[in-house]
Amino acid sequence: MNGMILKTLFTILLAGVFMAGCATQDPCVNILQEKPLEPGIRMNSVSIIDSSLYSEMIGGTYCGGVQIAPTTAEAAAQQNTVARYKITVEQNEFRRTDTGTMEVLTILRNHTNYPLQIEGRTHYFDKNKTPEEVTSWQRVQLPPKSIGTYKTSSTKTEKLAYYHVEIREGR
Repeated sequence: MNGMILKTLFTILLAGVFMAGCATQDPCVNILQEKPLEPGIRMNSVSIIDSSLYSEMIGGTYCGGVQIAPTTAEAAAQQNTVARYKITVEQNEFRRTDTGTMEVLTILRNHTNYPLQIEGRTHYFDKNKTPEEVTSWQRVQLPPKSIGTYKTSSTKTEKLAYYHVEIREGR
């Protein structure tokens, strides 16, 4: 009977020591959260609007809700931002066709080991940056570890001066 009481007391004592150790652990935590998209539209550019294809994460060590350090040395070197991506924009340009319409060409690279289906659409603006035209979503197949091209043309002519391309994962 005494042996059983000793075992019970030892178990309670050990649990108390363990719980006291847990209570004194550092209350700091490493957090990695998604960086919000920058507001506004940059003319003559491409935005990957689907965070499943491309996202930037902000990392840091937080103690009591206050950031005290970046999560990693790489994050600190990159202004505390870590990029996670499946695709990147390799090239983006436009030209005028013989009929005066605006043709936009965007080359995308698939960094994954599997094929991706993405969709793109283009917003066209006049010289005052007023929206004039938007295309429908167009699908592009990206083979694994290779490039693919999103290409579209406006229906209006010389009135258009700027464009903005949006890219998302295929639906």
